[in-house]
Amino acid sequence: MPVSPTQVVSPTQVALVAALAVAFGFVWYVEGRGRWRSLVADRFIRGIPWGTLVTVGIVVAFYLLAQGGLRNWASPVIYPFVTWSYFYPTGLLTAGIAHGSPAHIVSNMAGTLALAPIAEYAWGHYAPSERDEYARSRGGLLGQPWVRAVVVFPAVLLLSAFLTSFFSLGPGLGFSGAVFAIAGFAVVNYPVSTVVGVVVAGVLRTLYTALSEPIVRATVEAGAPSPPSWAGIGFQAHMLGFLLGVVAGAALLWRRGRRPSVERVFFGTFLLGMAQTLWLVVWVDEEVYTLYRGAGVAFVALLTVAVTVAVAGSREPLPRPFSEFAWAPSRRQVALVWLGVLSFLSAGTVAGLAVEGDPLWWAVGILAPLALLAIPALIALSPEGWRGGPTTGRQAGVVVVVVVTLVVALPSVPLGLLLVDADSAPDTAGVEVRDYQVAYAENATPGHTSLVDMGNETTATNQTGVILVSDDREMWTIGTRGNVLEHAGNDTVVVGGIGWRTEIEVNRTGWEVVGNDSAYAVDLTVDGETTRSFASESKRATARIDDRSVAVAPVSDGFELAVFSGGERVGAATIPPVNESVTVGELRFETRPGDDGERLVASRDGTEVQVAERERYE
Repeated sequence: MPVSPTQVVSPTQVALVAALAVAFGFVWYVEGRGRWRSLVADRFIRGIPWGTLVTVGIVVAFYLLAQGGLRNWASPVIYPFVTWSYFYPTGLLTAGIAHGSPAHIVSNMAGTLALAPIAEYAWGHYAPSERDEYARSRGGLLGQPWVRAVVVFPAVLLLSAFLTSFFSLGPGLGFSGAVFAIAGFAVVNYPVSTVVGVVVAGVLRTLYTALSEPIVRATVEAGAPSPPSWAGIGFQAHMLGFLLGVVAGAALLWRRGRRPSVERVFFGTFLLGMAQTLWLVVWVDEEVYTLYRGAGVAFVALLTVAVTVAVAGSREPLPRPFSEFAWAPSRRQVALVWLGVLSFLSAGTVAGLAVEGDPLWWAVGILAPLALLAIPALIALSPEGWRGGPTTGRQAGVVVVVVVTLVVALPSVPLGLLLVDADSAPDTAGVEVRDYQVAYAENATPGHTSLVDMGNETTATNQTGVILVSDDREMWTIGTRGNVLEHAGNDTVVVGGIGWRTEIEVNRTGWEVVGNDSAYAVDLTVDGETTRSFASESKRATARIDDRSVAVAPVSDGFELAVFSGGERVGAATIPPVNESVTVGELRFETRPGDDGERLVASRDGTEVQVAERERYE
């Protein structure tokens, strides 16, 4: 955690800053104070990547001000800024620059600071460069260096953040899609520098953690149940951002007549894909998370070939099909026939959707391969092909990358058409905080409907935990999972909007009943007022004494025990405090302390059995 203004800076932090200053100052002095600046002065204004700094400033300012990170650095307001639906414009506009935690924003800003200057250098604020005649000088507003630096470049990065959020496969949050777009743009222009930039990004993250937490002490302890770390990574948004960056970078190279080294582009792209986990392909089926690492790596290898051809491929024409025959159809004629066949198959697939439903998975399983099969036709129908000119390998590579980009982006569209049912909030007691409805529920069915019928399997995975619903934001989500509360006992859910925030304290209490599940209750506290949101059903212990059984159930003011004999309830009482007892149905019940927690023991005539044990939390 960062040091708060009230804390004294530790000697370790002072020593670390001093050591870093001496080390970098030494290199700066020995190598010449003006050498580094001269390398970038003809691309950057006064040698400073202003576009990168402005972008980072916008994102950090949003976290500090709009999300409340200035006062609550570790727990910003998140939910109002997520892309819940296309019908919630605030989320669409803000998800690309909002972040969920300090680690989230630090990681993305480290990547931006390391890689965006490379992309900004390739773009350049002076045209042409004094050292590299890569473009014709232009007049007008867009030709002004300051406009290109502090307006155009940041606007393009923010646009890439918006696009990756818009086409996110589910709720999206964070600038990482834009970071991958920056990486894609940079790697096709300067592959070696980009690979070095990836290393620098890791160094920046380490420096931040070293400054904020110079000493870390930990013990061996079990954590709360949670999905694997890789399951929460937005791999689709990362891949989409990377592809958008590659397309933009290829367009810049094409316009300026540059053709980088094949070897550098190939190895730079492949190393970037491996280091930045572009191979991460994950599928979730209820509680089972599957990582297709082998298939992901194979895909990155093939994609690397396509990117290399697109940016550094040959300008030689592709071979003509059927050229050995006396009469050979033109590329255009072959392409039109092939597209006609694929259109017929696609029309049949779309018609089948009306009968079978579930179009999302049909689109992924059938329409996406059909789109890939259309690549040869699209290559032949490229602008050069329509003008009658030959299609080059480089043009073919660009078409392949563009088609893959569309295949990655379009399956997200049905998920963006979700709406929240008006009565989708759980039927348990809850609290209302402005437009948010908050309640704890077991096996709650998500309250989403869609303008497109996606079938029950895609939207109906039941959830247990604190459910947050907002009709205004088209939001139905889980704030704290039930298994996390079972482990920790309490949590804080933060809701809010621009300019306001409210914390909801969540507390679980319960008794582990012998031979059965826990009897537990969950309370929600807002502004000092507590609401019992959930109380489980009574749980009967398997242990019996004198042919009597005991059940434990949560009630409004604590927990109750009930005694049953012959199937009939013979009495009930509140579970007594520690070291006190109560008699019900001729059984004496006592709550005893112990090293492992409080125990509820029933006894009669010298015979005693343990009925339940109070839940303990880590």
